[in-house]
Amino acid sequence: MAEREAAPGRGDDHVPRYRVAAVERMTRVPASTLRSWERRYGWPRPLRAASGQRLYSDHDVAVINFLDRRRDEGMPMSQATRLLDAAPAIEDHDPGRLLQRLVAALRAFDEAEAERAFAAAEGLLGAVGVAAGLVPAAIAAAATPDPDRDRAPVEVEHFASNLLRRQVLRLLDGLPPALGRPVLVGCGPDEQHELGALLVTLLLRTRGHRVVYLGARVPGPAMERATAALDPAGVVVSLTMADSLEQALRWTRDSHRWARPDPTVWWGGPAVVSDPGAAADLPGRLLSAGVDDGAATVDASLAASADR
Repeated sequence: MAEREAAPGRGDDHVPRYRVAAVERMTRVPASTLRSWERRYGWPRPLRAASGQRLYSDHDVAVINFLDRRRDEGMPMSQATRLLDAAPAIEDHDPGRLLQRLVAALRAFDEAEAERAFAAAEGLLGAVGVAAGLVPAAIAAAATPDPDRDRAPVEVEHFASNLLRRQVLRLLDGLPPALGRPVLVGCGPDEQHELGALLVTLLLRTRGHRVVYLGARVPGPAMERATAALDPAGVVVSLTMADSLEQALRWTRDSHRWARPDPTVWWGGPAVVSDPGAAADLPGRLLSAGVDDGAATVDASLAASADR
């Protein structure tokens, strides 16, 4: 490959700074594989020093991680590198810049640009990457007040939530059906914020679980009837608002159903995280971290139960 010079005007993420041994440690992709990808497909594109030594930038590392994820998903390397070649802008190879681009579009109520940014991120990160990282980060950033604007963030948050919800539903529709004992996922009583529950559903589906999703504002008796009808391997309930947590506490105190050990019930969401003392009175287990950690916890617990 011909020697490449650092292009002027690019950000720090394009500054060549890592030798191949460091990149191996960062990405766990062997140097021999990196050389093979570079020779056969033209990616990654490290700088060649005068000595011939390859020097990689943060952008190169992001590209390597992208290619490695696509390989793990079973995508041919030729197809994965064509995705990089077809990207319309260098920002489409960089997760951080794509997040900034998406948030800017959400704050501007620019639906078309937000959908383009999401599509570029999906191509770079895959369904799991956007569900575990991009969507939660975009919601948090879009809801943060902008000191340069007078506009309150609540309308931005609503626009962002609805747009991202549609994208997550589209990703769910694209997954193959799963078989086996289901996992029941839904939101607590009067809980209308369902994006977190949808993300957990998507992440569990990508791990091969059959998920029955009940949606927002599921009354306690309805959750109990669904549990009795489906005999699920587990139940995940999302609680975002403090009022939903209070209602869930009242509902479970008045019901004998949740005193049973099977199925396991997990309670997660911002209301659980912000008031763990009150949430500790819920029957079952608490998910106190983000959606990715929550889905991983449920997955690991179900796998352990299946092995018994």
